[in-house]
Amino acid sequence: MKKNMNRLSLKIGSLFLIISLAWTIPLPARTIYLSPEGNDSSAVKPGAVFRTLQRAAECLIPGDTLIVRKGIYAGGVLIKVKATAEVPVLVQGESLEAVIEGSASGMPDAIRIQDAAYVTIDRLSVRKAARAGCGVRFSNHITITNSRFGDNGVWGIFTSFADDIRFEGNECFGSKKEHGIYHSNSGDRFIIRGNLVHDNNGNGIHMNGDPEIPGGDGILNWGLVEKNVIYGNGAAGGASINMTHVHDLIVRNNLCYNNLAGGITVYQDTGTFEQGSKRVLIMGNTVFYQPGKGRSGVNVQTTSEKVVIAGNIFVSGGQRGNIQVNSDHLESVVTDRNILWGAPPDSVIERKDSTMSLATWRKLSGNDIHTVVADPLFTDPSTGNFGLRELSPAVDAGMPLDSVRAVLVRLGGFDWIMARLDSLPQEDNRGNPRPAGKAPDAGALERAR
Repeated sequence: MKKNMNRLSLKIGSLFLIISLAWTIPLPARTIYLSPEGNDSSAVKPGAVFRTLQRAAECLIPGDTLIVRKGIYAGGVLIKVKATAEVPVLVQGESLEAVIEGSASGMPDAIRIQDAAYVTIDRLSVRKAARAGCGVRFSNHITITNSRFGDNGVWGIFTSFADDIRFEGNECFGSKKEHGIYHSNSGDRFIIRGNLVHDNNGNGIHMNGDPEIPGGDGILNWGLVEKNVIYGNGAAGGASINMTHVHDLIVRNNLCYNNLAGGITVYQDTGTFEQGSKRVLIMGNTVFYQPGKGRSGVNVQTTSEKVVIAGNIFVSGGQRGNIQVNSDHLESVVTDRNILWGAPPDSVIERKDSTMSLATWRKLSGNDIHTVVADPLFTDPSTGNFGLRELSPAVDAGMPLDSVRAVLVRLGGFDWIMARLDSLPQEDNRGNPRPAGKAPDAGALERAR
């Protein structure tokens, strides 16, 4: 009897071991397809070819890759899969001729990623949605790369309560109502890099922590916005890069030109003082306006504090100053080693509804001691070539990284930004190393030596 009981215990133990292993061993990765010649009745297995994105999205599980072949597919689709870093989900077009078009009555976004994790969208064209080309909501670790979002009703890419997002190498254009890229609602740890953002009705790139919306702290924390090219935005107002309720943000090596309203803005429009914008580094950017167009190159509003503006080129359209600082915390706003051009000499700086010369600004604030008012001598702005000519005053005029760090240490509280700078390659907008000479050049593009 005892021997039989031991055998039964052994069998039960083996069964539990088998079940445990089944739970811990991941399922083999599957590759499935979307094609105009597909069949939504296909069995769900590796190699299956579906006809609609809706059906393919319903079948996705962690570890899957969905390859989208050339064709036009109806939008209005929800992707809702919680994958992991070990078994992520990839939805990838074979080329940009894989097109997701339109939305649906119950789903205004062409693609909505919601309650999801570790999903990547790559190499898709997404157009003509009623709201967003791609909306990311209540999700984390979502990556969107090498895709094209055009002619959507409100936004190209939109987020709400989305942490750990990365948007890189995308083109976002023609948003009819608002912005190219809109990151909102308390989303932390974000990278917006190397995107082409143009001809949107509102902002090019908009970031808003939204304190008035319950569900988070109302702040966008720990972000990197770099190497973007942003032009032709703002017919309805807004800015090239618009930031409200952000903490610990690096904005560097962006090229913003021929926009119609603001340049780079840092401000607050609701919430408490603690939810206002703080610890922002704006470094190595170029902001250029056509004559008679646009506002200031950079704008720091009243409640913003601990903002560093270094090594940029700001070319005014002549109607507004190059730098606007309305902050009530002027002692914590540092601006230096910038190249300013295009504004009247007595109006290069705007502060509290007044304009002033660079000399007056220096006496008032102690800022911009090394800043120069001079034509930056771009190669050919009329064709979008903002490289520097050999005799440009911007050559070697930027702020060396050691000097940037010294400023951040003096202001205090920039620990995350300093650590992030240490981890980033020192490159310009096009990936060329900085500095090429004795110091980095001002502006987004480093001149080869």
